[in-house]
Amino acid sequence: MKTFHKLMKSLVKPEKYAAGTTDFDFRPINIAVLITGIILLFAALASITSCGETIKEGEATIRIAPGTSTSEIARMLVDEGVIDSEKDFTTRANEAGIGEKLKAGTYRFQRGESIDSILNKLEQGLQAPEGVLTIPEGYNLNDIANLVSLKTSITRNAYIAAATTKGRILPLRGASEAEDLEGFLFPSTYDLDPETDAASLVDRQLETFRSSTSQLAWGNAEKLGLTEYEALIVASMVEREAKVPEERPLVAAVIYNRLDAGMKLEIDATVQYAIGSWKEELTVDDLAITSAYNTRLYAGLPPGPICNPGVESMEAALHPASVDYIYYVATGDAAGHHTFTSSYDEFLEASAASR
Repeated sequence: MKTFHKLMKSLVKPEKYAAGTTDFDFRPINIAVLITGIILLFAALASITSCGETIKEGEATIRIAPGTSTSEIARMLVDEGVIDSEKDFTTRANEAGIGEKLKAGTYRFQRGESIDSILNKLEQGLQAPEGVLTIPEGYNLNDIANLVSLKTSITRNAYIAAATTKGRILPLRGASEAEDLEGFLFPSTYDLDPETDAASLVDRQLETFRSSTSQLAWGNAEKLGLTEYEALIVASMVEREAKVPEERPLVAAVIYNRLDAGMKLEIDATVQYAIGSWKEELTVDDLAITSAYNTRLYAGLPPGPICNPGVESMEAALHPASVDYIYYVATGDAAGHHTFTSSYDEFLEASAASR
């Protein structure tokens, strides 16, 4: 305030009007300077009071790991400037009876958002769109790379480069010669941190494969005359060919029956994989493509999986139906059913009927 007093004295000119009295000459220019000085003074005071304090505005993205307590969530929200009081948050959560129901994930909040709104998002699992990546069953490596580049900041090339077997121990016997992680990039929904990179996403997919398939009867592969990795290859073909869940064991049975009979598999999905497109209508040139994956040309299994199958298709590959079918043809209905038969003549009839 002494500084303010000195400023006032410097801006006015004292004049004596009577003995023992002093008045001031407030000239227009002095008044303008005075107002400017006051504005600068208050700006300086505001700067001093906010010194060391960062005002946060806009949105905050927060990653909540599984097992995070309500009080820990409250602390994260305060640290990010979303709310002001940990106590208010935990109290409101307990009053609403949802303290133990808050879901893990990656969330986006407005700073200053109401506690009730925040709790609703956490209870319902309403995560930030870019914090959730859902990979469908039946996507291959390239499909996933395209999806990842579209939904996240990870580039297509970075994802493909990360999906390598180098330095990784694959969870199935017989996979030592695999060139990439096709088949192991488990289809699921993943919560992503803003900092998630390609390598960490691939690691999580591989770990999810391990945890999701560890209880499957992989020992059945040997009984079927295959390695565990070859059973995964069969599962990938089942995934692409079977559109109706109950037909998965039937498709698997046809594959095994044709292998046992020494027949070419002639599965169109392998040709689609070879040409790099899941197009429905294959041309004569497509069917003649020179690729080890083209089971129209080459007998036996393709050298690797043609997609990343779900657990149900792996179950079917390990537990094929006990039938003698060696043919199937799409009926053409909307659901994607097939007609299965062991007769070539019946196969031709079913093919004609589906056109």
